[in-house]
Amino acid sequence: MNISSLLQFESMHYQGAQTQSMIINRFVANSLRVFIEDFYQRVAPSFMLIISCRRPSPMNFYRNIMQLLYESVDTMILQLVHHNHSQPQRLAGSGSRLHNLLLVDSLQALLDIEIHTYRTQTDASRYYFIFLQQRDALIPSDMQGVFDYCWRHQIINCNVMTQSSLGEVIMHTYFPYEESHCGLVIFKQINKFLGKTWQHPDYFPAKLHNLHRCPLHVLLRPVSPFLSLSGRVPGLEDRLLQELSRRMNFMIRLVEQNQSVLWTEQQVLQLLQQQRAHLAIGYMRKRVEHITNLTAVFPHYSSRLVSCLLLNSYNLTSFDILRFPFQTITWLCQVMYVNWLGFTLLIRAMYSALFYHMLRQQVHQRLPRTLQELAEGSYTAVMNRITAQDVRGVSSLQSLLTNTRTIIITTELERDVLEDMELRSHQYGSPYQRVFGVLSHQTLLHVTELAHKPGAYYVLPEHILDQQLAIYLQKDSHLLQQFDELILSIQAVGLINYWAGQLGSERYFRSTFMYGERRLRQPDLWAIYVIAGVLYALATLVFLFELLSARRWRRSN
Repeated sequence: MNISSLLQFESMHYQGAQTQSMIINRFVANSLRVFIEDFYQRVAPSFMLIISCRRPSPMNFYRNIMQLLYESVDTMILQLVHHNHSQPQRLAGSGSRLHNLLLVDSLQALLDIEIHTYRTQTDASRYYFIFLQQRDALIPSDMQGVFDYCWRHQIINCNVMTQSSLGEVIMHTYFPYEESHCGLVIFKQINKFLGKTWQHPDYFPAKLHNLHRCPLHVLLRPVSPFLSLSGRVPGLEDRLLQELSRRMNFMIRLVEQNQSVLWTEQQVLQLLQQQRAHLAIGYMRKRVEHITNLTAVFPHYSSRLVSCLLLNSYNLTSFDILRFPFQTITWLCQVMYVNWLGFTLLIRAMYSALFYHMLRQQVHQRLPRTLQELAEGSYTAVMNRITAQDVRGVSSLQSLLTNTRTIIITTELERDVLEDMELRSHQYGSPYQRVFGVLSHQTLLHVTELAHKPGAYYVLPEHILDQQLAIYLQKDSHLLQQFDELILSIQAVGLINYWAGQLGSERYFRSTFMYGERRLRQPDLWAIYVIAGVLYALATLVFLFELLSARRWRRSN
């Protein structure tokens, strides 16, 4: 037991008397003991106990209850805090604040603690078990105020235990989503202490498994292929949102937006922080800088950020195609034995076979394989501003931005990265512009299949980083725990990977035989024209030389 505050608590001077019998006190202490042993000691290594009273009599009562608890439970690991309302101060202490047992004598005593200001290192759900020791006539109004306070600050796991003048110990909680209402705070009795056990072993009943078609306001960022408003081709996150809606039985109510202007990620998060919606979805990447203002659900998809090149920019020229089958030293030896080359079937067969193999496999110029090669090869990187923000946040990728020229486009749509890259790769009439795009692998697969361009792009084997996509909620949202559980169950059965596979096929992306841009064109025959022209010119010169030689021979004879 953490007794850092216990010594001070025991030595305090109290005025006023306890009017209840010891039998009732032991009955109440047993109810708390059973709850602590059945719940807190099972789900957490320790918990926080906070006492806040504005009257001396309840304070003496809680002092007596704590002494009885110390005698009956010898394995409690807790942090004990006594809140003095005459000296307003924030709750201090470094202990866990996820599991809390509050002993108060009024609504105002609870408000004095300001539990809504608690902040933890994680976004895990917080539990508050509140023992309200109040006069019978004031219990309903104070209890309603407690639950209004909990709902206002999205504390869904909030129970109130009361003890009547007859000694009955009853537990209440509130259900904001019911068939009769949505978002209203109507409390009801859920449990009663029977002397040795509680009537029901479920102390914090589930409240979000069924929202009874209550609406949840949603902020959408329609970023293809993850989320689309068209409805014709639902994206990965469209299907995820619909699945969550089906399993939790809630209605999706979209926050109105201007369809001609796509909200940026920062604008969506600002609206969510202003409590304009319950959740935001649409290619939202989980980042550390949002942890203080927003809550992110467990990531539902890992979007790999890759570098891609246009393969057309690395096509072999017609001269490269003709000389490809043999190395340079081989060609030099053949020039010395040109007659042997012309009349040797073996050499011609080897040349034809290698030539056919090259055309069949569509061999390109040497392609880079690592980010270091891109940095050393004077390449230009094209990316949007959100991707640039992610890349800048990784220390190991600083050299990529430092040693390469970076072009950041104004929009946040990744398909615009491909359009800009293709435009720059052919600017000034040069198809060999060293340009590469940085975007999501799933977007690249989707755009390739949508535009019917298999084999048009080359992806470096070394990917840049993995972006964790998540749904964002308001800070400390009451929906977090239920959403986390559903995301994990959806991932466990493979639905996320199945939906992602429907957006773009890796096999289609790597297919090189359906890509129309690879058809034979006149520039591809330029080498043949040049070689044939040179040979014809050489033959003409030889013919003219023979004519001149014949005339001279005739004259001389």
